[in-house]
Order: sequence, then C-alpha cells, then structure tokens
Amino acid sequence: MASGVALAMTAWLPTAHATPPTNVPTTAADFGARWLATQFVGDGSGNKFVPVAGQPTTPEPSNTMQAALALAAAGVEEATFDDAVDWLKANVTTTITPGGTDNPGRIGYLLLVADAAGESATSFGGVNLVTRLNNLRQTTGANTGLFGSADPTYDGSFRQALAILGLRAVGQSVDSSSTTWLLGQQCAGGANADDGGWRSYGGSTCDGDDADTNSTALAVQALVSVSNTTYSGEVSDAVDYLDAAQESDAGFAYQPAYASDPNSTSLVIQAIIAAGGNPTSATWQKSGGTLNPYTSLLTWQIGCSASPSDIGAFASPWSSGAPDLLATEQAVWGAAGAPFPLNPSFSTPTPAPCLP
Repeated sequence: MASGVALAMTAWLPTAHATPPTNVPTTAADFGARWLATQFVGDGSGNKFVPVAGQPTTPEPSNTMQAALALAAAGVEEATFDDAVDWLKANVTTTITPGGTDNPGRIGYLLLVADAAGESATSFGGVNLVTRLNNLRQTTGANTGLFGSADPTYDGSFRQALAILGLRAVGQSVDSSSTTWLLGQQCAGGANADDGGWRSYGGSTCDGDDADTNSTALAVQALVSVSNTTYSGEVSDAVDYLDAAQESDAGFAYQPAYASDPNSTSLVIQAIIAAGGNPTSATWQKSGGTLNPYTSLLTWQIGCSASPSDIGAFASPWSSGAPDLLATEQAVWGAAGAPFPLNPSFSTPTPAPCLP
C-alpha cells in the first residue's frame, strides 16, 4: 500500500538463515543502511532515488522515502541521504500524489524525511506539506478527523499514525479529532486477544482477530509523539497487547499465530522504545533470556557466506533468503533503536561487514 503497511497475512515456513554478520543491533543497522545506499541510482542531475524493481530508471517514491529514513535512523551514508532528499524535493508533487490525489501516508513519510533533513516543511520543494496534509483531514461524518478520503479498511490506522507522526515531527499541533479517530480503532473492553491492539479499521467491536502489530506499533509512536502522558493508559494497553502477541523466537508477526517477520519485529521494537521500554529487558526475553526482539530481527540479516552484493540486506519470509528491499528499509529502523520522529546524527562512517 502507498502508506507502507508492511505485510499481508500469509502462512509460511521459516527460512533457514546463515549466520548474520553481527549480533550488535546498531551495527546491523549500519550494514543494512550500507546495502540500501547501493540501491539508489542517480537521476542525471546529482540526485538519487530508489527505482522500481526491474525498472532501473523508474523512481519508486515510497521506497525512496523509507530508505532515506533508514539511512537517517542509522546515521550513516549521509551523502546518499542528502541526494535522496534533493530528489524528493525536486519531485515532491509526484511523490505525494500517486494517481493524482494527495496521499496522507506519503505526506506523513515526507514530513518525517523533511524533519530528519532539517528542511522546511512549509516549503519543501516549494510545497507546503503541512497545509497539504491538513487539507486532507475530514471534518464531518463518521470519519471526522481521518486524514484522506480513501477507504480506510486496510490502512486507516497506519496512514493516520503516519500523518500524525509527520505533523509532530515538524512541530505542528494535531487536531483533537485526528487523535480521537485513531483512538477509536483501538480494541478495548472485552476479554480477547485483540484487547489493547489497533486494527486497521473496523466496526464498533473487536472479535479476537482484528488487531495487528503493525498498526499498533505505529499508533503507539503517534500517540507518544502527541503526548507521553495524556495517552499513557492507551499506550500501556497497547504494550500489553504486543507482549501477548510476541512469538516464541522473541519476534513478532503481523498477527499472532503467524511466524515472526523482520518488518513487524522492527516496528514493534520502535514502539517499545517510544513507550519508554527496553527491547532487551526481561519483559521481552524468551528462551531463558537468550532471545529478545533484536536477536529475532538480526536472524533475517544476510551474512558473510552470501554474495558480496547481498551482505547486510535483510531477507523476509517472502524472499526465499534473498534481499528484500522493504524488509531492509523497515528492519534498519528497529535495529537502530530509532522510533519516529527521528533525531539523526550522521557522525560515523559506515562500517564494512565481514572484514577479517
């Protein structure tokens, strides 16, 4: 989806992974960012974008934004990050209007990029992103407060959280109707596995299999960005839901009962940290303390026995052990321990994996 919902709910058999190149999460983030930097291509004017798979001259704006955020989260590959920001500024209109209509999730991502780059959110490539996003907020009807008029069934909570995070990243207030809409998607008041979790979008009740870890993780970050005290109860309930949803390998699936994957695990790591927790604490440990969300995440990173061009990327359940672009982008966010909004510091060179 344009707003970046990570995963579909498909059963799969776990892939056997080679030994990852490091067991240090921040170093793994650096390695992942190093691989991502190799995926950018030039546009002929010094700017860089991530192309559509199999189409090396066709830009893919969503991946360009998410990969740029990964570089910022890791705090490495600053030159590539700057080139990507320049491309996004030069192509801001096509970036935020897939299909010719402003997309709130994309604007949210772009606001996060603008903030990480220290760019003006009210004149990003000549466009006032704040105004464009606020103009998408519904002001009447059942979905008052929701950003965007598209059917929210599959991405409502995710895009709403992205929009809120983008506004907060650049220091803007959020209309109370928008947080109210997001809060309305949290499952509560019953005794089932959904309680405390966020669903993408739904009716008035949750029946046990509506909530998902991805929507929940991003909603937590959005609410914390608005106020780390006002919504402490809702955030606490969400953390309880995530605790109950954790898999035996200490990772997370899109929904409980599926095997864990790197995208979901990374997003939950971000949420744990945003909520004031520590992914390595006893709460999140499995197997007698030997496993935690970071160890699960890092098992997906491609190690030193692979082709040199693949080392550092993250595979996914759907990539048969090969690099997965979206998985790598989102895995770096969590491995870096960097919830949104980011506060990047490009202070160290990118280390090369697998050196003797």
